[in-house]
Amino acid sequence: MMTFDWKWKVFEATERLRSRYEFIGRSTGAPFLALVYPPEAEAAFLREWHTVAAGLSPEFVVNTVNVLDLTQETVSEIGADNIVSAIADPMPGSDPASDLGAAWITRIADAVRNAVRHTTSPKPVVVLEKLAALFPVAGPREVMQHLWDDPTSAPESPVVVLIPGYLRTPRTYSFLGQREEFMYRGDLL
Repeated sequence: MMTFDWKWKVFEATERLRSRYEFIGRSTGAPFLALVYPPEAEAAFLREWHTVAAGLSPEFVVNTVNVLDLTQETVSEIGADNIVSAIADPMPGSDPASDLGAAWITRIADAVRNAVRHTTSPKPVVVLEKLAALFPVAGPREVMQHLWDDPTSAPESPVVVLIPGYLRTPRTYSFLGQREEFMYRGDLL
């Protein structure tokens, strides 16, 4: 894979939040700002993001939704053995992997809704991180689509989506280098 300097994306994203908060993603109808970064740089990328995003305070309140934590909670509730059994020997007409992805996405949408609901800031920002946990049963596009389609969780404030992968075209990225996704709503860096 081609290497590139991803640090500019972190600074560009925070600058867009500062200067264009109410316009993020509006030209496409959804307030998503997605940052695609190389999966192999995730630890460094997240450290840089957290450091720079902390500088948005006090004007903005940044609420982070850790997708890995939410997927692990769901797996614990259902039971890893039950999930493995259902995927290995599915009931006729069922799609356990899709059902698991839907459960994760619903949980993420609830967390986004709660993050915005429980802030008193006039400028809340929700950040979705550690999205690699969704693979292979779901991806970032499905999360954003669900948030947009569900009137109870459709975000009014910006949602920053940190996507491990590679930018392919101005509107297409490869999630984890494994799954091509087209981002037709929101802004993509």
